[in-house]
Amino acid sequence: MRILVTGAAGYIGAALVRSLGDNEVLATDQAPLAFRNAVSGNLAYAPFARSLITPDLEAVFHLASLVSGGAEQNFELGMKVNLDATRDLLEACRLAGHCPKFVFASSIAVYGGPLPDPVTDETAPAPRISYGAQKLVCEILIDDYTRRGYVDGRSLRLPTVMVRPGPANTAVSGWASAIVREPLAGRDFICPVRPDTRMACISLGRVVEAFRHAAEVPAAALGLQRTVLLTGIPVSAAEMWDAVKDRSRGRVRLESDPRLQAIMDSVPKATLSRRAQALGFPCSASIEEIVREYEEAALAHNG
Repeated sequence: MRILVTGAAGYIGAALVRSLGDNEVLATDQAPLAFRNAVSGNLAYAPFARSLITPDLEAVFHLASLVSGGAEQNFELGMKVNLDATRDLLEACRLAGHCPKFVFASSIAVYGGPLPDPVTDETAPAPRISYGAQKLVCEILIDDYTRRGYVDGRSLRLPTVMVRPGPANTAVSGWASAIVREPLAGRDFICPVRPDTRMACISLGRVVEAFRHAAEVPAAALGLQRTVLLTGIPVSAAEMWDAVKDRSRGRVRLESDPRLQAIMDSVPKATLSRRAQALGFPCSASIEEIVREYEEAALAHNG
């Protein structure tokens, strides 16, 4: 296989594998996989992670992670999955000696504390949760491995990706998908934030496009700084609910949870990247576009 996708059972990873075409891709995840070329295993186990890098590999899309809430609850596991596994993959690339492209899913969780609105390319990262700290360390490692010629690295700082299908995971931003997904499915949902709580958002389709584009951008255009912030449009909880309530069979009640609200109040409300725009990266236009894409994908899947 010429392309490796880690985290391929996740909804971003699975969509990326489908977009790339599973004839070209080796998909891996700890969870069972339905793709033609797939191997299940735990990236936190270093020999497994390193076995995935073969001399014929041209590109690695590294999406596997323990998401924000999980990494905050279990520090040791977050370090193993989010940091150690990334370094194991980078080391395997170094030892293989053929400098594959290495496209990494970072996050706007690298930002924290008092922030400008919007967060821009000039905003300094200052993570306030372990997940963000782990992602930032990985970005720095990828830049250094790239400088030394071991990989051709590209890191994308992802805004909140909507709309995640299926059951909720441990991401602290999971409510942003649930406030759309649950009422459309006829289920009531108690949203744990204030109506005015805003998130920087992007659709699944735009993120898949961004990952594919990241692998195609010329190295010279990226220069030494290999991290690109993706633009995320500002959408409030109230606006998310407004976008679906006219055709929802379920109801939404907003009841702020103090612990989660404190986290939400410290994350970027919007991101705006002139660099991403200049490099040709896509962004979403509106919450209505994001919801429409989700509904069309769900209709195609059910059909």
